[in-house]
Amino acid sequence: MRRLVRWIGSGIGLMLLFAGTANAQGWTAVSPEGSRCKVDMPGTPKVETLPLNSPGQTLSMTEATVQAGGGSFLMSWVDYPERIAMSASSDVMLDKVRDGMAAGNTLRGEKKLTLGRAQGREFTVTQANGFVSAVRLYWARNRLYQLAVTGRAGVENLPETRHFFESFALVRP
Repeated sequence: MRRLVRWIGSGIGLMLLFAGTANAQGWTAVSPEGSRCKVDMPGTPKVETLPLNSPGQTLSMTEATVQAGGGSFLMSWVDYPERIAMSASSDVMLDKVRDGMAAGNTLRGEKKLTLGRAQGREFTVTQANGFVSAVRLYWARNRLYQLAVTGRAGVENLPETRHFFESFALVRP
């Protein structure tokens, strides 16, 4: 679990290195196969599934990414085995992921969210180099959804970021 959380945090860190302020122009409704969600993204995303190695098991993370106006928009999901999903509450799972993403960075502006029955978190992570990720996480049954917009300071308040976050919805398969 720690390795997964660090990996997700590292991925955000890499996006921070290459991102600037997002300036989305053309929005596309996206619902990748198997995602059980939909979200508006500022362009057509690149969708790929990546292996995540954690102690005793291999998990997969599917992510949809768009670079727009110098910024990065990411929507991803990871399915956890039932034994993990049933062993911890939504709060514990979300806190572990948040802590992994914030490790070595500055965490600010955290608030709890709900989306239907899914519990969530929204927060901002700032790195020492000044790059910022606005993040939303949702825990729905055994699936972790992650939304992130990475750019310069203030990215969390941009209309494009708010549009991206507010357009996210869970859909029935």
